[in-house]
Amino acid sequence: MLVEGAEYSRENIFQREYGKFPLGQESIVSPSQVFPAKLLQSLTLRGILRGVLLAFFPWAPAYLFERADFWFGQTNNGYWYYRFSSTRLEAFVISFALGGILVAYLLRSRWAVIQVLLSASLVYVLFYFACPTYMVGPVWKSECYSFGPDGLAGVRLCTMMFSFGALPAIVRASYKEGKLNKRLRPWIALFGAFITSVVTAWFPLTAWFSGVTYLAPLVLFQAALLFGVSEIAVGIQAAKISRSVLVATASGFTSALLLSGFLWPLLCPSCDRSLLFLTVPSWGFFALIGGILELGLPRRLSVGPLRHFNPRLEDIRRVGIAVVLLFSLWTLVSFDLWDPSVLYATSISPGPGQLTLGAPAYPYVAGYYNSTLYRICCVQIGVSFTKVDLKALAPNNFLMAGMGVQSPNCCIDGWDFGWRADLFVLPNGTRIVSGSTWETCDGNANCGGIFWEHLRYHAQQIISPTNTSTQVYLRMMWQYDRPDWHADWYYNYTGQPWTKFGSFVPDFREGHYFDIGVVGFGSYPWAYAFFYQFGAASKTPVPGWSVQLLYPSFVHPDGSWRLMERANIIQGWHSYWKASYRWGGQPYNGVSALANANDETIPLGILQLSYAGTGSLKDKTVLW
Repeated sequence: MLVEGAEYSRENIFQREYGKFPLGQESIVSPSQVFPAKLLQSLTLRGILRGVLLAFFPWAPAYLFERADFWFGQTNNGYWYYRFSSTRLEAFVISFALGGILVAYLLRSRWAVIQVLLSASLVYVLFYFACPTYMVGPVWKSECYSFGPDGLAGVRLCTMMFSFGALPAIVRASYKEGKLNKRLRPWIALFGAFITSVVTAWFPLTAWFSGVTYLAPLVLFQAALLFGVSEIAVGIQAAKISRSVLVATASGFTSALLLSGFLWPLLCPSCDRSLLFLTVPSWGFFALIGGILELGLPRRLSVGPLRHFNPRLEDIRRVGIAVVLLFSLWTLVSFDLWDPSVLYATSISPGPGQLTLGAPAYPYVAGYYNSTLYRICCVQIGVSFTKVDLKALAPNNFLMAGMGVQSPNCCIDGWDFGWRADLFVLPNGTRIVSGSTWETCDGNANCGGIFWEHLRYHAQQIISPTNTSTQVYLRMMWQYDRPDWHADWYYNYTGQPWTKFGSFVPDFREGHYFDIGVVGFGSYPWAYAFFYQFGAASKTPVPGWSVQLLYPSFVHPDGSWRLMERANIIQGWHSYWKASYRWGGQPYNGVSALANANDETIPLGILQLSYAGTGSLKDKTVLW
């Protein structure tokens, strides 16, 4: 009877779910037959669509955008390649932000955060490891992104994307504070505070750690976010989750410390980061304000006049969030309005291997090759300091004259390289030939979406020509010795053969050539790059000097050495060798120029710069 009862009960269950069997069929069904039927019922169009959306968002749009950009690059459609490349960071942000909203709607908060984390991890693998590498002639090319000088560029890029994708799930969880585990609430609040801080302050904060600021007057926006105005929203959210003003305040402190530690390895020579001693407390203060706006003033603080402080918190909270949105969203709108960075180093010394390039911004004036773009192997310049008042050189100052050029990589837009060959005169009369190469990023997603500059190689050698005015010639040359291309620096002066004093084997993805000429469109000079420059500079303005720059030349694609046939003046504040980087950074006021255009007795190819003390050379002044 028990067995029959059980069978009858199971039959009734099946009949209620699926209806009776046809007459003569077995009426007893095993569970192994029921479950597939249940599964088939659950495979509705809505369920399938849900699964597809969760499988492809938020990572797929970002990856497909990247693949479309490389397709334009490989098909030599330069216009769309650079349009896509210059907006890929914004595309990645939008992909993860909108994808995060979708995922937060489809999944519970904890699972939504995990799904976005997996998407960010997948993007990291696809962009940095599972990317095509192929050979073109003797050169290997790769579509992998650059890891940056400290190897963390990819981690930072994916952390930023993860934060934009996870924020909707954190916001949704904050409205379920009553259902959250009480023990986990403080930790969820602190985690959510870090995510929200990344979203609201990432771009101006990372730029500041790299030594880059907005153009005036937008610096005020960067300063406000640097001092933690966005933590008002962070404190509101943390208090909403934890139900504690103390935890809300702690969320500001922890967010400042975590972000500072995360960004500290970014290279920024001579940057003064002591400002953090002020910003960390201010982040906690603004987070405290946010906590009070959410939960009200704690009783222990309700003393004196504060006992009668009872405003409508909802209205003030809305104003606080509006202020945060104003400052944070403006950073996305004004993303390109950064003050260009300048390549520099921190000290000068006649010792071997020391850096010799001066200060964050130094006075500089130069001629530039006014021509269409050439890609060539070799460049040359002659330098002669015809007059130097060593007494006018302060102990930590110098005079420098030489040339600078640019070269790109094969496939990663935004990651470019500056090259210099210079002759230095130090206050004690020491003369040094110097060669250096920099790698830079202008905030493109290819190299982490963060500005950085890195002096990756420097070589110098003390020379002893007969006198200060001896003509010293400098060369930079690309050469190929299997299996590597390498760039070499040479010098030569009277009585000396060409002598190599530096050699550098670059990343395998670099183009083994120099760019010379001018490239640009739009507003002069900010949308232009002057690839081949030859000029003079010092750490601070120095009177009593004159220098000749002799016969700037290059090896033409036909194999012959050619003199630069047209040259004009560029001052240090406009001396861009790529979109966001300059040599110098300041004009060299008081310097005059003599060349064939204003003195026909001077042969073509010779520029004489002299400190006259008055006047200033204008950009585009014709030299010859």
